Amino acid sequence: MTMEPATILVVDDDREMTSMLSDILRGAGYRTLSAGSGTEALELVRKQQPDLLISDLRMTGMNGHQLQLEVKKIAPAVPTVIITAFGSIQTAVESMKLGAFDYITKPFSNQDLMIMVSRALEDRALRMEVLRLRGELARSYGLDNIIAASPQMVELMEQIPRVAENDASLLIRGESGTGKDLLARTIHFMSANREGAFVPVNCAAIPETLLESELFGYVRGAFTDARQGKTGLFESARGGTLFLDEIGEMPPAVQAKLLRTLEDKKIRPLGATAEIPVSVRIIAATNADLEKLIEQGRFRTDLYYRLAAVTLTIPPLRERPEDIPLLIKHFLARAASQAGRTLPKLDSDANDCLLRYSWPGNARELQNAVQQAMIMNREDRLRRRDLPAKIAGDPDTPAGMIEQALVRRMTMEQLERSYVRAVLASVGGNKSEAASILEIDRKTLYRKLQDEDESPDKP
Repeated sequence: MTMEPATILVVDDDREMTSMLSDILRGAGYRTLSAGSGTEALELVRKQQPDLLISDLRMTGMNGHQLQLEVKKIAPAVPTVIITAFGSIQTAVESMKLGAFDYITKPFSNQDLMIMVSRALEDRALRMEVLRLRGELARSYGLDNIIAASPQMVELMEQIPRVAENDASLLIRGESGTGKDLLARTIHFMSANREGAFVPVNCAAIPETLLESELFGYVRGAFTDARQGKTGLFESARGGTLFLDEIGEMPPAVQAKLLRTLEDKKIRPLGATAEIPVSVRIIAATNADLEKLIEQGRFRTDLYYRLAAVTLTIPPLRERPEDIPLLIKHFLARAASQAGRTLPKLDSDANDCLLRYSWPGNARELQNAVQQAMIMNREDRLRRRDLPAKIAGDPDTPAGMIEQALVRRMTMEQLERSYVRAVLASVGGNKSEAASILEIDRKTLYRKLQDEDESPDKP
């Protein structure tokens, strides 16, 4: 695929200069536009959308600095290179403060100009790629990606935009697998901090001895192996969001330092003598009972109230069965797309198993189950046997037996019969051994087997 040449707008009230620069740039393979004034240049920016602006600083009417400010309003992604015969540190600083990519001083060589143009266009390409990726992230973590049909989730969805509007600390509560990370990212990308980084930290996954230095960083010489300084995650998240997952696992010493940071909005890296101001929103998440941890002296009360300025709770999947069919459809579509397959159909038996399973691992477990079914079955229809055994109700496993009993809504009497039969099968039909495992005598075992044979509702 042939790439279109970059379009460069050259602006100078000296027509000979614009003609010379345009010839040089066209000779290097670029497409050029030229303007003799700032007003003419703005009109070309609106109509032609150039990739780069090269402008003289001293021009009649609108000067180069004024032009670059106006261009920023209508085409903020277009970088500006200022040309000046009055090169000085003051001029350079002023140009850069106003948002110029760089400046070049007359007289300059063709090579210097080409290097400057190449760097400016590379910078623009990187910025455009960042904007594209941010757009994809925003779409990936928008409200449309949160599945909500149950009243609890609909209410939660209504709260999200209001929570995202301010930068107050937020605590997200919910069992493992309910989607706390997704909710935190959604709030970040809907907030005023969306241009900043989203930095996730799993407090349970980082050893206690390392967590403090990971969060707050350290300076060179802070300890024996600190041969160079390290930027902490607080600084990495500056202007964005720091997501502290599993906050209940944070050690007491780090809790104290986190509390001071939240109160003072400053951090002190290990070994540093001065504090560093940080502007970052904190979103914490936990699946633990923080109130119980407070009673046990394992979590600070003052930190809890500082973090829980706003609290959102994601209910477990078993309490919102209305969401399960939508999640099944969503995960099936995602798995099919990732595998490059057409969307498979789901047998009624398989669907019934998915709807009746209790989902202790919540949405994450459901997603994994759907992905496994897609891997195990390459056909256009997913069947019950493609699901994990404990979800499909495989009678060969204890967990599967219980799940099958739930799916079939078996009575205690029917469940007992199934278990007796499974135990007998597991010992090769040896009734004495089966009676021993069941802790009943052989006569009772015979009676249960006879009752089963005579039962009109025998499965």
